[in-house]
Amino acid sequence: MNDSTVVLLFLGLLGWLWWDSRGVAERATVAARNYCNNAGVSFLNDTVAWQKLRLKRNRSGRMQLQRTYFFEFASDMQERYRGEIKMLGKRVESISLDPFRIS
Repeated sequence: MNDSTVVLLFLGLLGWLWWDSRGVAERATVAARNYCNNAGVSFLNDTVAWQKLRLKRNRSGRMQLQRTYFFEFASDMQERYRGEIKMLGKRVESISLDPFRIS
């Protein structure tokens, strides 16, 4: 392989990673919004932000990307709190909310 082929493969890999990550982030946003609605708090900014990316094995032992996102929510509309959602592949692995004041 020559240098231009390696560069094209690298750029293709980066493009795929960005495209795949956008789809997973959209799923994480929907899941976080639904979780906040069920918890009786307000999902703020209508988005999640990327925090961490790593490789992790799924239940069947296959390696997948685990993406961790954070988001903000409010229970009393006076103070912002932080939540976290972990996605393994395209599936929700866990969602957690920081302790918050109940209004």
